[in-house]
Amino acid sequence: MPRLAALFMLILLALPATAEAHRSRLLAKTSKPLPDGLVYAGERFPTPAPGAPRILFIGDSNFFGPLGLALQRDYMRLGYHVMLRGKPASGLANPEFFDWFAEAGRLIDEFRPDIVVCLLGGNDTQRLSWPYLPGKRIRFADEVAWRRGYEGRYRAFARFLSERVAKVYLLSPTNRGWDRARVAVTRVREVQQVAVRGLGNVTWIDMFPHSSNADGTWLREGMDDHGKRVVFRRPDRVHLTPEGGRLVGQRVFANLRRLGV
Repeated sequence: MPRLAALFMLILLALPATAEAHRSRLLAKTSKPLPDGLVYAGERFPTPAPGAPRILFIGDSNFFGPLGLALQRDYMRLGYHVMLRGKPASGLANPEFFDWFAEAGRLIDEFRPDIVVCLLGGNDTQRLSWPYLPGKRIRFADEVAWRRGYEGRYRAFARFLSERVAKVYLLSPTNRGWDRARVAVTRVREVQQVAVRGLGNVTWIDMFPHSSNADGTWLREGMDDHGKRVVFRRPDRVHLTPEGGRLVGQRVFANLRRLGV
């Protein structure tokens, strides 16, 4: 027993030294000064200047996923202050699920962007619900009433953004690999385009050309920069893979740059 007790005491005495040695090793690894710039996903970006443009990306699962991340990287490389907020399954049709008026207002107050880029509509092929139509719901099947209601809501959201931010860019839903889904989001695109007419600092961008092949068919697969065949869509024929996000992101980024963003 005395021998065991002595051994136990030796272990206890060694623990502080061992913990201190471990702590010292950690400090040696983490206390080295980092080069100037930001590190994100293994890539180093320039630190934005205090007066650099501030761009806010908001939208549904497209911005939550590879497309949003691709655009975020593109603008971080330019030295912009960038904020990205994506919410899967969200849109304007059902604010009871997610209220983009409230969330966009909160983000604008917090980030104070010069530019907002918003992609919504892919999840709006459903009934329009309360609270922006108090006491009533309009089914997607009631096309005339639905178009009227969605146009009013989309225009209200565009105005909401434009009254708070100098430049607003609204992106339509992307092309889809299912005929029925493509027809449904085509209605959404048509209404969105009409809804923003006359709003001076709002630009609407049709995402179908950016998410389609040259012949207008949905973007499914193709060759990457290294000549390797890659798949651009997930099995649902809607959401982009990382390769698809990079390709569509390059197209959107080039379009925004042509517009001066």
